[in-house]
Amino acid sequence: MSLDRLRPSWQPGFLVPVLLAAWLAADIGLRALPLDRVSYRVWEALRTFGAETPFRPNARYDRPRVYGNLAALGNQPDLREYHRVVFTTDSLGYHNRPDLATGGSVSAILFGSSFSAGSEVSDWESPAVQIGRAGGREVYNAAPSDPAPARVRALAAQVGMREGGGLVIFELLESADPPPITAALPDPRELRCRVILGVWDRRYTCWALTWVSDRLVVSALQVFAARLYRRLQNDRVLPNAAARHVIRTRLQSGTELLFLGDERATYHRRRSSEDVLRRLTWLSNRLALQRQRLLVVLTPHKYSVYAPLLAEPDTGLAETPRYFAALEAGMRARGIAVVDLLEPLRAAARDAAARRGGGLIFWRDDTHWNAAGIAAGARAIATAARAAVTP
Repeated sequence: MSLDRLRPSWQPGFLVPVLLAAWLAADIGLRALPLDRVSYRVWEALRTFGAETPFRPNARYDRPRVYGNLAALGNQPDLREYHRVVFTTDSLGYHNRPDLATGGSVSAILFGSSFSAGSEVSDWESPAVQIGRAGGREVYNAAPSDPAPARVRALAAQVGMREGGGLVIFELLESADPPPITAALPDPRELRCRVILGVWDRRYTCWALTWVSDRLVVSALQVFAARLYRRLQNDRVLPNAAARHVIRTRLQSGTELLFLGDERATYHRRRSSEDVLRRLTWLSNRLALQRQRLLVVLTPHKYSVYAPLLAEPDTGLAETPRYFAALEAGMRARGIAVVDLLEPLRAAARDAAARRGGGLIFWRDDTHWNAAGIAAGARAIATAARAAVTP
C-alpha cells in the first residue's frame, strides 16, 4: 500500500472524516465541563434533570455577571442587565442556607414556581428569606415544586416544622395550574427511567442514566456554537429570528425593557376559575387533615404588572385582574387563605417608576422579579400569613 494515501490532503474524502472526528472528540471532552462554565445563570448551572429535588444539593453558585432569560431568549444583548448572584442549596437540594434543613425552627414552607425559588436573586434576597424577615418567622424554601400532601408531610418532618401545625404557602403563578388531585406525585427520576429504559429499568441503570443526564446531557460545544451563531444574528449579518419571542418596549417613564411574548396573550385570555378552585379546595382539605394551613399566593406575570405603565397603552381586554378576583373570591368563600399580589406589585411598580431614574421591580431583561419586587410581595404575603394562622 502506498504511503501517499496516509498523508494529509485537502481533498474532501480526507478532510470531512477528520473534521467530524475532531468535532466528536471536542464534543465528548467538553461535556465534562461543569455546567456553571457554560451557563449564563444559576438555573442552568444547578438544576437537576428528573431528580426529586430541583437543584444539586450542597451547592454554591457565585457569579459576578449573570443576565436574564429574556435577553438570551430574544437575543437582545444590548438590554442585558448584568448583576451578581450568590445561590446556595442545602442538603435536600433547595435554595436555603445549609443549616435550615436540619435546624428545627421552621414554621412555614414555601412552594411554587421559579418566582418562589428565588431565580436571579442572591440568598439574602430570596422570597422565603424576605417573607421570614417581614413576618418574623422561619420560612423553608421548597420551590420550585408543588405542595402534594405526601411531599409536605415528609418535608415538614425533615426540616422540623412542628408536628401537626405550620403554614404551607403556595405561590400560584398566573399561567400555572395547581397540582393534580393526588396525595403523592410520582418520583420524576423513577418515571423518566421507566419511560426511557423500559425493560432495562433497574436500580443501577437508572442511577447511571441520572448521572449521565446531570453531567453529560449538555453539549458545551453546541452551546458555544449557538452563542457564535447568535452573535451573527444581529439584523446586520443575519436577521434576528429569536426577537419574535419577546416584546421590546418602553414604559411611560422612558425605561426600555423586555417581556415574554406569551405573557401578553395570557393577560388577554379568558379563563375559568372552577377547576383551579376545585383542586385548591381538595388540597386545602387534605392539608387540614395534617393540621396544616394553606395560604395561596396569586402571582402575576411581569407583563400584567406593567401593562398600565406602558408608553403605548394596551387597549385589549384585561382578563388577568378578573381571573385573579374570581379566584380570590372563590377561595375566601371556601375558607382558604389567599393573597392577590397584582395590586401590591402594581403599586410598587408605579412608585419605583416615579423615582428619579425610573426604577424597576422586575429585572429589565428577565421574566422574574428583582429584590425590590420580592420585598413588595413579601410584605403582602407576611401580612396574609399572620392572618392565616391567627385563630
